[in-house]
Amino acid sequence: MKKEYLYQVDIRKWIENGIDDGIMIPVSGNEVNEKYDVYLQSYLLPIDAVEASMKNENIDPHACEMMPEIPQENGKKVYHRWGNGDGFEPIIIKRNFSDVVPDSVEVVEEFRLLFNLYFNSQKNEYIDVSDGNEVTVVKMDDDGYVTVHKTYLKRYLAVKGKALIIHIDSRFIVSDASEKVEEDEVEYRKNSIFYKLHIVNREQLKSYIFAKNVIYGCSLEQKEKYVDFIIGIDKNGQEICHTCDPDCLKNNFGANPTAPHYLTPVYFDRAVLRKYYSKPEVYTVESGYIGCGSQWGLYIDNENSDYVSAYLGDLGTYLPSESEQQYWRSFNKAIDGKLSPVKFQRDYMCVFSSSQSPDFVFKKTYGRVNQAYNQKFGWPLFLPLTDQDKYNFKTLRVPVSNSVKEFDELVLSLVKVLIDSLNKKKITDQLTDTDQLTDNDKKKMKGISALETWLGERGIESYGECIKFLRNLQKLRSSGSAHRKGEKYQKATEELDVKNENYAESFSDLLKGAIGFLKFMENNIERMA
Repeated sequence: MKKEYLYQVDIRKWIENGIDDGIMIPVSGNEVNEKYDVYLQSYLLPIDAVEASMKNENIDPHACEMMPEIPQENGKKVYHRWGNGDGFEPIIIKRNFSDVVPDSVEVVEEFRLLFNLYFNSQKNEYIDVSDGNEVTVVKMDDDGYVTVHKTYLKRYLAVKGKALIIHIDSRFIVSDASEKVEEDEVEYRKNSIFYKLHIVNREQLKSYIFAKNVIYGCSLEQKEKYVDFIIGIDKNGQEICHTCDPDCLKNNFGANPTAPHYLTPVYFDRAVLRKYYSKPEVYTVESGYIGCGSQWGLYIDNENSDYVSAYLGDLGTYLPSESEQQYWRSFNKAIDGKLSPVKFQRDYMCVFSSSQSPDFVFKKTYGRVNQAYNQKFGWPLFLPLTDQDKYNFKTLRVPVSNSVKEFDELVLSLVKVLIDSLNKKKITDQLTDTDQLTDNDKKKMKGISALETWLGERGIESYGECIKFLRNLQKLRSSGSAHRKGEKYQKATEELDVKNENYAESFSDLLKGAIGFLKFMENNIERMA
């Protein structure tokens, strides 16, 4: 046995450094440790009760059983929410059901509701999703070990006007009973930390620590911070930066006359959009707008294929946090950009203007055509996507980078939406010259072939180019995005004029080809009946 184990040197260092030193603070349960048996429990108490509590190693009597009760006091029934009238409260509740059902460990309801936390049952975590960035606030493992994010814990304590005491009980037992060591005690006090180490050598040689670490709330008065963005280049070639704080910007009512205007365009690399496209279940990207549910939204100009822009004042007003501003700042660049015609007409001419970007035009046309066929025939031309496949439609876009990886992913999505979703069954039901085909033959008929046959039977002219486009797009997916690239892929890229040096422009051209097919189907809907 090493004497440092008996004296629990590493546990004492951990306590002396403050167990609240990290981002996630342990507040309850067994700390996993190979040498020591470490158990933690914590509770809130009035700030004026902290000094008395820290004078000894014992758990405060009020903190032992904190459950609602209705005791009788002075001949009357009195309700105590947490079993005491002295302001002691739990943050973690351990519920026991006497082996009828499994025991449970729960976070106090007030804490969860204050921060509107979402419970992820698969990870056993409470998460803050308020700005779309998913911060893990509480972690709980299967053995009941619980940690809480320091920022949220301190804000909760500040709101409550209380302190939190974390009680640590750490024990070490010597397996070799023949070894003799004198009994000893070590005490430590510094600021908000206190512990006592006891070494006993009676029936068993062991040491145990009783410790307390008190945590106080933070100030609720936090000054909002704003990021400086690049808005131009001066005569010396140096970047011109200015805060996005709307209170420091010029406006049309005389404020800050020497400052840049609130509506100063700020330009960004299109890669700034990648974060929002990567989580379609959280974010919405539309023509001129990015939003996170009903929590926040930012008006932008995403009609240009080379960059994105937003007004300087809007960045400070509508982005939900300094961290989100910093994210945008990392993509900020100085260019000779300008507002798109669509953005200019919407904001300065107060005129409704439809998007000219092929991704948004495709989505709008797709929805319009599908609705038209549903009204005409009673069924949509394209089957609805499953919940697991909806992202393929939502994330279709003009690529945010000139990357073959992004190009391949978008080709897969476009084929799923445009070809795999063709309503083949309803289309084959419309065919008249299929008496010789069995039901099995109809099932084997590919969607594009069924569509081609239907167009031919209806006497539609000039459908060959549309069918050719669909087949080449299918080949591009089959020979490249879904498999190793070879000669078939090279042939498909030549047919569709895919430019290796500019995948972003090439996918934009594919979207334009898809729009052409949709408009062809829309223009011929009356003849399809």
